[in-house]
Parts: sequence; C-alpha cells; structure tokens
Amino acid sequence: MYFIFEMEFGSNKHHISGLIEAYSTSFGMACEVIHSQKHIMILFDKEDEKIESFLLGLNDILPASIFLGKSRHYFSEEKPELSAIKKVNTPLNLSLCPSCQKEMFDVSSRRYYYPFTSCNSCGSQHPFMTGYPYERTESTMKFLVPCTACQEEMKSNALRREYPLISCIDCGISVKMNDGKSERYANDKGSYRKLFEVSAAAIEKGKSVLMQTTNGYRKFFLPTAEMRLQESILLMTDASGFNTHLMMITQEFNALMSIERPLVRVSTKSDELKALYGSTTLVKYPDDGMTMLLARELVNLEVPYIAYIECDEEVEADFLVDFDIPVEAQKDSKLFINQDMKFYISGERVIFPAVVDEVRDVVSVAHDLAAVPMDDVMLLDAMERFDAIQTSRLNVLEGEEFESEHPNERRFEQWKGSMLSVLAEHNALGEKAIGVHFDSSLYFLYYNGKEVINAVPPNPFEADHLFEHIGKLREGSDRLIVNYAKAYPEIYERLDTLSGDVDIFTVTAIMLGLKEESFEGISAEALSFLGKGGIQIDTRVNNNRFDNYAFLASIMSYQLGTVDKTLMCYSIYESFGDYISEVVSQLVEKTKAKHVTLTGETLANQALYARIQRHMGMRKLLFPMNYPIGKECAVHGAIYL
Repeated sequence: MYFIFEMEFGSNKHHISGLIEAYSTSFGMACEVIHSQKHIMILFDKEDEKIESFLLGLNDILPASIFLGKSRHYFSEEKPELSAIKKVNTPLNLSLCPSCQKEMFDVSSRRYYYPFTSCNSCGSQHPFMTGYPYERTESTMKFLVPCTACQEEMKSNALRREYPLISCIDCGISVKMNDGKSERYANDKGSYRKLFEVSAAAIEKGKSVLMQTTNGYRKFFLPTAEMRLQESILLMTDASGFNTHLMMITQEFNALMSIERPLVRVSTKSDELKALYGSTTLVKYPDDGMTMLLARELVNLEVPYIAYIECDEEVEADFLVDFDIPVEAQKDSKLFINQDMKFYISGERVIFPAVVDEVRDVVSVAHDLAAVPMDDVMLLDAMERFDAIQTSRLNVLEGEEFESEHPNERRFEQWKGSMLSVLAEHNALGEKAIGVHFDSSLYFLYYNGKEVINAVPPNPFEADHLFEHIGKLREGSDRLIVNYAKAYPEIYERLDTLSGDVDIFTVTAIMLGLKEESFEGISAEALSFLGKGGIQIDTRVNNNRFDNYAFLASIMSYQLGTVDKTLMCYSIYESFGDYISEVVSQLVEKTKAKHVTLTGETLANQALYARIQRHMGMRKLLFPMNYPIGKECAVHGAIYL
C-alpha cells in the first residue's frame, strides 16, 4: 500500500523535484519522487510515521512556482505507472529557493549578503557556463577554488551535493563599487552589506546605479516624469506594496513572486504610477542575488519600487557596481496570464537550456539558439555553448546569419518551426491541424500530418509610399488621404517619409500617436480600455486575406471621426479575433483538422485572446507549454522538419 502526495506541475524543468529529493535525503525520508509530464508524485510507504512531519517541512522548503498547481493525496494498492521525464544535468537561471534566501540574510552564514548564493535547484547558474558538460571546468568560475568549508558541504549538504558552482564569501566572487572618484571592494560580510546599503541610499537620493547582475547590466533609478519610462521596467522592492500600487489578479501576483520571476505586464493602480507609466507596465520582482540584496536595502529605506533599464556597461550612471567574473546574460522572459491560462511570450531565461527526451540526427538553428543531439537527448541552448558538432542534417531559420557550409543545410520559415513546436509538445505530430501564426504578419497554416503548408499567406506590406497604396484601395480613398493630411499634418508627414523594414503595428502606433511606437504600445493601450465592446476595424478583403492598407485606411477614417484611440486599440484586437475565428472555422470545416495551434507574439494580447476564446473555445486550441509563443520556439520545432 502506497501513500501518494501528488502536485500538478506543468513543466519539464527539474528544480522542484530536485528540491524534494534533496529535502528527503536531509530529512532521512524513504520515498520515491516521480516527475511526469503534468505531475510530481511523492510515493511513501503507508506505514511510515514521519509522513506528516515530512510534508509540513516540505511546505517551508518549496518555493512558489508558476508551474505548480493543485495538490492532493490518496492511497493506492499499486504503484502508479507513469512515464518519468528524463533528468539531464543542465544549468538553471532562477531566483533563490527559500533555503538559499535564508542563508543570504542570516548574519551567521558564510553567505551573508553574498549575491552569488545558489544550490543545485536554484540561482543564476547558466550565465556562468561556457559549454557542456555542466561542470565547473566549463564555467567562468573555474579559476576559483572552493574553500575547505564548501568542499565539505559538497559532501554533506544534500542541496549542494557535487554542486559545480559552489562558492561563498571566503572563496567566491568579490564585488566592487566605483563612484567616479574611488573604488571600494566587498570581500567580507560587513563590506558586502555596506556596498548594497550605499547603492540603495544613492538611488533613494535620486542618483542612478549601473549594476552588473547575473542577468546582465541594469541601470537602477527612481522613476520620474522627466525620464523616458516606456523602455524601463518597474521593479517592486517589497511585496507589501503590490496592492497599493498595482491592480492584479491572484495568478499575476503568484507569477511575480515565483522562483521563475518572469516579467509580467500589470495594470497600475496608484495615481503616482499611473502618472509615470500610464495604465499598464512591465513589472519584475527581484530575480537574482544582486537585485534581491539591493531591494532589501531599499525596503529598509521605505522605497517601495524603483525602475531599471537593461543596458550595457558603457551606459552613464552616478555609481557603477560590478564584478570581475564574466557572465553571459540571457534575454529575460515575459509571461502571458489570462485567468488559468499562462504561457511564455518571449525570452530565454528559465526556458533554456531545454531538453527533448529523444535524439534525432539533426541540428537546428534559430535566433542564436541551437538544438543539438547530446547523448540520448536533444539539448537546446545558446549556440555559443556548443563546440563543433557532426550531423547529417542542418535546419537553419530563414534570414539567420549562420554560415555552415554543410552539404545538407535546409532553410525553414518561422511559422513552420513554430507550429511544429506546439504540435510536438502536445504529442499531436501526424494528426491534421490548422495553425494561426501571428507576429508582424498573419498566417493561416495547414498541417496534413506530414508537413506544414502556408494555406492563407499574408499580403505583403511596405511602409514605403504608404499613402500611394492606401489611395489605390477603392473610390474615395484619395479623398480620405487629403482629409487626413489636413487633420493630422505632423503624423501624415512622418508616415509619408517612412522607409525600410517597418511593420504594420509600428505604423499603427505612429498613426494613433502612441508614446511607445510598437505592438507593445498598442497592446498596453488596449489593456486600459474599460468599455464592454469595440468597433469593427477592417481586417479582410474578398479573398479572405488580411489587407494591411484597408486596415490602416479604416483606422484613418475612425480618427477623422474623432474615435478615442484607446477604443481603437482595443477594437483592433477584437476585430482580428473575429477574423481569425472565421477563417479558422472555414479551414477546419474543409480539412476536418483535429487541432488548432496558436503561435506568434501578437496572440499574447488580452483582448485578442479573449475574443478567440469566445469564438473558438469549444475547439481544441493548442498553446505552447514549455517554449515561448514567440520566435524562440522555432529552434524546437525545426527538430521535426
């Protein structure tokens, strides 16, 4: 008879199951941990008297995670037959687990205010790695020799058993601060604490601090109305300030506080944040040791939030805080949340490296990422992490600057890789499916069980000579342009001189006079709409293909009719949702396809997502699980070409 404790866990990452295994070892508990595709199970002997105290202690050990769901417990006569996800030792890039956080803020610990505190199941590991296998010799910490205490800990502490990047204040990385006049080093408990105290005090007084974190250089400052804030990220220093300054659903709060620490677009609440950022902004909770220690000192100064920009080391600032060990930062990951649905929009941190539990004689390359056969799995990571590789096939994303001279190199399109990625994640390869891929252009795809076909290709769009294209649409279009030029001369002149690779969302944002001239700007403006319904924006022509110029002409007409821009931004996505749902329904009816896949960053929009769910919620809609809905999933999908 087994006693089984089961947790929903929708990820193939092993940081949670690894912590459970380490805790069971230190607790002296005989149990088996099984990590399957959708659950983590802990199997106990029913008669063990320590189960209750073990589970109570587990609650203090486990961090919050965006992948953790409901839990339950039950008895079973037989051991569940589950296929466990293969565990491969790869470097993580997470925030700190509760045990490591406790050490970092414990004055008696060897890691008090040591920002590089981590263990086998948490912390910034990937930025220090230079290659595989995941060993200290393949990291930028290879010249730092662990002290006697760390060497002993690698044997006695289950959390750090054989941990490749173990270090502490006595044997680890020192941090230095430069104010332009002098330099100070942190190399003991007192000096580490003082460095972060000084940094926080400088920011509180209105100074800027450029800090090297394990997630790249960040310039921290107090946000003010004079600064260009649309490119900055709001860093909440204290969770107690969330309800005061932000308007969030429970899932958004949980995501920000999770060990994965994604970027989340959240609605602002307080008047001061609305004045600075508008109705929504990208929010982050401290995600690495450097940022966490800075935030702790800011909390002590009663500073509830600051802002930062991601930058390079050449950016000017009043103070510079950095360290001598080089790191390769990953692109931060954005998370989309709509009630119980969540998926990554874009990014690399936490998502990569990724492991596919099968091996194929192929290498794929996309967006500086590569999928490479290694032992009996496919390993997906940044290209520079791999040495020369032998393969019979090479699949490279169209437009990728990559010269291989491989005799069997094949170029593939983003939409093809994206759709195959989602089908593979849902074990739906070989089954008919319709795909919607929406980035700067909208594609309707058909997968016949063997290959992805571009069923309804997008019409081409050129920003050059924009008004010439609009003027040729239909009778009266030339008068629309004349009226628009009179009503909005500055916008007209700006649009009339556009050239080069400018997408339709940038053009739309310029047309509407948004501060952030991008898809992100339109999306943020749409989120601030508080009405119940939008207006119909033109999203089609007779052959059912989206017409970019008819779409822009429709917006111009509404502008001349003095329709509010917030309503128009919301209506853009509502109209796209109606159009997408209609075309998908027609394609499903014709092909009898079983699934519908959705990919492309544009689909990560609340209004568009809600509209698609409203019309197509009864269909089997497949979203990404472990990979972004955006471009980075292509490296995974290309394995299956």
